[in-house]
Amino acid sequence: MARWIYMLLLAVPATFLVEGLHAPPLAVFICASLGLIPLAGLIGQATEVLAERLGHGIGGLLNATFGNAAEIIIGLAALSAGLPEVVRASLAGSIIGNVLLVLGCSMLFGGWRHRQQAFAPALAGQYAVMLILSVIGMAIPSLLATVGEGARPGSTVVRGSELHQLSLAVAVILLLCYFAYIIYSVFGVHAASGHAEALRASAREEVAGEKRKAVREKIENSQARRGLPALLAAFADRWQATYWLPVLVLAATTVVVAIVSEVLVGTIKPLTHQIGLNEFFVGLILLPIVGNAAEHFSAITAAMRNRMEISMAITAGSSIQIALLAAPILVLAGPLVGVPLGLNFSLLEVATFGLAALLYALISLDGQSTWLEGLLLVAFYVILGVSIFFIPA
Repeated sequence: MARWIYMLLLAVPATFLVEGLHAPPLAVFICASLGLIPLAGLIGQATEVLAERLGHGIGGLLNATFGNAAEIIIGLAALSAGLPEVVRASLAGSIIGNVLLVLGCSMLFGGWRHRQQAFAPALAGQYAVMLILSVIGMAIPSLLATVGEGARPGSTVVRGSELHQLSLAVAVILLLCYFAYIIYSVFGVHAASGHAEALRASAREEVAGEKRKAVREKIENSQARRGLPALLAAFADRWQATYWLPVLVLAATTVVVAIVSEVLVGTIKPLTHQIGLNEFFVGLILLPIVGNAAEHFSAITAAMRNRMEISMAITAGSSIQIALLAAPILVLAGPLVGVPLGLNFSLLEVATFGLAALLYALISLDGQSTWLEGLLLVAFYVILGVSIFFIPA
């Protein structure tokens, strides 16, 4: 991660401080949001280090499993707080944000530096197909709940307990599809040719590699390895050579993410009343950005290094994980926390993440991207955000 992201770790104790002082909900929300950004990045860093130690197969499985851990934890916290609408909006917002905001910014900044960027259209096309099929699976319960009366003469719209049972069944099927996706990507015939998880690991490694090397050289060239330089050197050595330290960091960070997420979610209702911000905007726009900001930064940085295929893989891979892993987990967790979560997205959500998946497919056809395409994707996202912002709370 970039140094400025690590600096945001100071927002974690600040979150507990402002909450303890009963500060306004906006202050608590801002501190918690800023604190979750580096915490999500640390989960990714620890996962990558473990993946390197454990080899390609298990490493790819770890990357695929923990890639969206922060978003799942935030979703569980929101569900426990009785905010299923926010959870649904965050799921749709993650898919929309990956394709429109993250991929758009990657194309914009990368294209501005390199004019025109190329990537493998066949590989991007595979991601596009998976992404489209994933969002179709998520959308079917919503379509039955809203236009089900047109399915056959005399039929009625699917509602209530029937919709929840349908959502549970779809969640199980999506999880099975995710396991098949993992088997194919990590252990399949084409695993060695590259897939989203491997490219996401490559992205993080490229971003952090040069900075780790510079820090290591600075420490090694220090005449007196005492005090802080010695501590940093010892930590770097153990981080690179042991299993227990990345596991400890992963476990501790996950616990802290859960606590900070609970604080963040607890401010949503007071915040909406205080400043008139609607919960739909918080779920669709703010929470997805907070939960995956570190990975978004990796995608943009990779594009600026003229590695557009990495950015394409990050955006598609993260969206596929949301549809096939995060959404089913949250739906199945609903009965356990006493807050049923159905996959009954609004027509706006269904239409928007369907269009996002279609846009990704269209962009991947020619194997080239420009800054203008990126600008238009970001503009589309801004229009969507501004429109939702003005929905009455």
